[in-house]
Amino acid sequence: MAADFRSLLKENMRIAETGERWFEDLDIGGIFYLSIQASSLHDSTPAELLEDVNTYSAFQVTLQIKPGVILCGKRGAWEKLATCDWMPLFVEDSPILRIAANVPTATVQKIYEDVSACATAHPELLIKKKTVQML
Repeated sequence: MAADFRSLLKENMRIAETGERWFEDLDIGGIFYLSIQASSLHDSTPAELLEDVNTYSAFQVTLQIKPGVILCGKRGAWEKLATCDWMPLFVEDSPILRIAANVPTATVQKIYEDVSACATAHPELLIKKKTVQML
């Protein structure tokens, strides 16, 4: 089992007056960004700023394909995740971005593990830059 995703969350911004907080995105294998958020600004449960991330029962989750990753076709990143039981929770915001609201903690853990496993199993998703040899 992978690390508890909550132990990986690093706060990078907080506005206590509004109850807003942002955690840094998790870089998953150079292929995905996984954003897991919880505060008054996010679709989390509860939708407020709590000091202990372990007290949230649901989080707002954003999954993004990083630049330089294959987006479509049988080798595409989304196709590799299409059969995951949690994928229907996500709404497409753009071709590279999917967002899910109020995702239960256990499901967020599963998303983290599945996305990590996908990145490990499919390094071919990264577009290889052609190198030019000088003669």
